[in-house]
Amino acid sequence: MPALVEAGPFSARNGEGRQLFDGVRVELGEGQLAVLDGPSGSGKSTLLRQLVGLETADGVERRLAGETFEPSSLPGWRARVTLVAQDAPMLAGTVGDNLRFAFAQRAAAGRTVDESRLAELMSATGLAGIPESRDAATLSGGERHRLALVRGLLWDPAVLVADEPMSGLDTAAAEACFALLLDFAHRPDHGALCVLHDATQKRAADVRLHLGGTAGGGSP
Repeated sequence: MPALVEAGPFSARNGEGRQLFDGVRVELGEGQLAVLDGPSGSGKSTLLRQLVGLETADGVERRLAGETFEPSSLPGWRARVTLVAQDAPMLAGTVGDNLRFAFAQRAAAGRTVDESRLAELMSATGLAGIPESRDAATLSGGERHRLALVRGLLWDPAVLVADEPMSGLDTAAAEACFALLLDFAHRPDHGALCVLHDATQKRAADVRLHLGGTAGGGSP
């Protein structure tokens, strides 16, 4: 199966100058949920941010479904390879502002919010009772993580890159969110790359990648 995403090489050092990784290439197949493993401090979050183009990575080539994205095309790349960040940051404003913000940007190219999909995602994540008028700053940590995942899935990129998206969630909420991720990744022309810590979720992934080596038949 041809790769949906091909990107690299990525290299990074930490703040003390220690090499975290060097020459890493990322490949993800269509319809796959891949889990990125690695010890604490190995640079998993840095690699994900470099992949989506939110941290500097010189000399990197990025291809999505055979299309090459030059450095000048990074906004278009990020619209199709989208990060759900580890700390689930919220924009200033309401819950609705956060859910709908991306659709008002140039990268949306006229796309509009699928209201039925939004209602489905809010219900599935246990957020249906939260009004869109609520100030996002009042959300709990678990609510923020679930809303960040809903926001990413609602945008419907080709590839969702999620950094510990179930952090701080109870078992039931984490299972519901993981089911949504798995369903998203298995759709045609889609895929997902995630950092997860739950052993059961890792076993359910299609591919397990290890930073600094390969586990489960993938890259890096």
